[in-house]
Amino acid sequence: MTRALVIHYDPKLVEEAVFHAQRDSYVATDIDDGRRRIYGVSDPDERERLFQQLYREWFARLRLGEIIETSVHEHALISALVDDCYVVSATLVKQEGAELFVAPDAAAEKKQRHTLRILIRPESLLEPESAIPFLRHELYHIADMLDPAFAYEPALPRTSGGPTYDTLITNRYRVLWDVTISGRMMHRGWLPQTIRDRQLKEFRQAFPMLEEASEKCFARFFDGDHPRHAEMAAFALDPRAASGLLSERSAAGTHCPLCRFPSHSFEREPEKLDVDVLAAITRDFPGWTPALGLCLQCADLYRASRLSMAAAKALPGWSTETLSPGEHRRNESPQPSFCKGEQGGIDDAAMQSDDESDSERGPAITVVANDA
Repeated sequence: MTRALVIHYDPKLVEEAVFHAQRDSYVATDIDDGRRRIYGVSDPDERERLFQQLYREWFARLRLGEIIETSVHEHALISALVDDCYVVSATLVKQEGAELFVAPDAAAEKKQRHTLRILIRPESLLEPESAIPFLRHELYHIADMLDPAFAYEPALPRTSGGPTYDTLITNRYRVLWDVTISGRMMHRGWLPQTIRDRQLKEFRQAFPMLEEASEKCFARFFDGDHPRHAEMAAFALDPRAASGLLSERSAAGTHCPLCRFPSHSFEREPEKLDVDVLAAITRDFPGWTPALGLCLQCADLYRASRLSMAAAKALPGWSTETLSPGEHRRNESPQPSFCKGEQGGIDDAAMQSDDESDSERGPAITVVANDA
């Protein structure tokens, strides 16, 4: 016999939902009559019990929990695998949502116990037109987390880019997951066709580096029936590799191959940089080619360093003969150094030749992180 999932409602939510429902005059009159009778009870504990009973009866009579129960039971996995469901009161719209808690189960036949918590404002229970699509979307997250085929993991892989880049990856993953849910809801007739354009716009904002391939990559997730956590995590971590675009040069939202910071501004035609600028870059980064691209900030730094040298040579009395050997080498090959911050900048050792000591290197040029 299949067990029925019991939904528990927070007494505060029940009372406040009934209060909001009193805009109907007959409801207000009948509830007020019930309250007056209860106020006549002298025992405070008994009086409180009767008040809660009154609100529960009216909550059921007004079918205020119907949208919760319908939304929960639309997902077979939730009905089958969730042990307890609690619906509690939220104060603000941004607090509304659904959460899944997993804990070891003392029962021998089960390894884990799943508890679902739904947070919703009491007034939302009286607004089914907006509450039902929201609940369906939130509960799709829960169903995916319960689905063994989805293979959900609570944490995404850490990156070498530091906390800021980890946040960027998390936001990309959130957009991907929302895209897959909106697609499945639209195909079930739960959302209008217009949701596709709205989600595509959000997808393009999260993955600007895909450029002309955006719509094709978007369709892969929006039209898919069986999303996988691992696939979405890999796409969020490196969209161009996951979509087979690595042969292309750096694009908005990717890392600069020189400073390793994520950037939305890359040099448009790196192959047209001055010959001496290209020589300076390849001297510092032997594996770099113009096809790999570079961010505007790095390009400007190299351009500025070459212009500074040209200006110095134009000064009256400038001569390499008056320079010490170390200074002579710095002026012939000025090499900017990059700070190593959270984003995982270039290692100083990778930019310094074996026979060059720190004291012989030129003044450091600090590179700050580009806006992600």
